[in-house]
Amino acid sequence: MRKKLTYLLTLLLLSYTSLKSQDIPPPNPGLVLNIVTGWSIDFTFDEFIEYQNGIENGGQTFIRIGAIYDWKLQFHADQLTFIGTSGNTMELNNLGVTISSIGTNTEFNGHLTNFATVPVAVESDYVTLLTPGVFTNKGYGIENSFLLNWHMGTMDGNMNGTSMLDQMISGAIEADDYTVNVILTLSIYP
Repeated sequence: MRKKLTYLLTLLLLSYTSLKSQDIPPPNPGLVLNIVTGWSIDFTFDEFIEYQNGIENGGQTFIRIGAIYDWKLQFHADQLTFIGTSGNTMELNNLGVTISSIGTNTEFNGHLTNFATVPVAVESDYVTLLTPGVFTNKGYGIENSFLLNWHMGTMDGNMNGTSMLDQMISGAIEADDYTVNVILTLSIYP
């Protein structure tokens, strides 16, 4: 039995109306999210241990944030469940993310509050991942570079506490190719 899980990252850039002052690109040069790599992540479960323990760090998304404002990063799914090609569904909370700062703005030097140091499950509602810390999180490229590490079925953090294997045994998950779009939202903080 082989199951493939896929999701796509979609960029949604929100800003306040007063900041949209020009119609020529870029529309808001003061707040930019750049997904450098990792637009599409696939998890293929083909070993027993993967069904039992999940797949940790099954893919990475590298992003850079440029901002002249303090900002927050959120994510959410564009649907209520994963949907399989055969019409089966699976709970969103089987997918989670951790974030590592590889820039100079980090939670350790007070420039960030990172809510995703342990896996945070995706939901259909907005979930806050990063906000300013004690100090500002303004900056570009070298200051605000991040790796998003994706987890599936690991039961860590606030992810689904039941293994993929037990979910399959109980009938909560059927073998299928599941997909979901995950939307990253960058906006001015607060």
